[in-house]
Amino acid sequence: MKCQKCHEREATSHITQIINGKKQEMHLCTQCAAESPEFQEMKAGLDFGIGGFLGGIFGGKPKTLAGETTLQNNACPVCGMLFEDFLNDGRLGCGDCYSTFRNRLERPLRQIHGTCEHVGKVPSRMGGALKRDRKLAKLESELNAAVLKQEFEKAAELRDKIKELKDKDDKEA
Repeated sequence: MKCQKCHEREATSHITQIINGKKQEMHLCTQCAAESPEFQEMKAGLDFGIGGFLGGIFGGKPKTLAGETTLQNNACPVCGMLFEDFLNDGRLGCGDCYSTFRNRLERPLRQIHGTCEHVGKVPSRMGGALKRDRKLAKLESELNAAVLKQEFEKAAELRDKIKELKDKDDKEA
């Protein structure tokens, strides 16, 4: 498809606008798109990097939390990375950064991924045992929570499920 402006080069940028309920399409080459005000407006709206994205999620420049040192003094003891560096480039320096910046990372990671625990992939030959172990740990955690809340009927049900799961494991072993 040829550029609709110069009619010479191949169209590489395709802009669709809906103005007053009417759809308008523009097919432009790279040079004409660079000169087009519509393309410039659209490009300006998308001009942000990982730092801007993470800054939005983490609330911009983090404030000092009660009992914490300031951002400049809160560096990873292993690699020396600052939390501000993470906000700028989106990468932590080492595995210890996760524990160093745990208070600042936990809420946003939970919002993004739904959990703070890395699950990852498991080889299929190990998957069954690991799934059972995780399910057992989850049930035991729920059992403890039910006992603390004094929800004894729910706790009894969970206890029975745990026993059933353990008995099933014993039979398979």
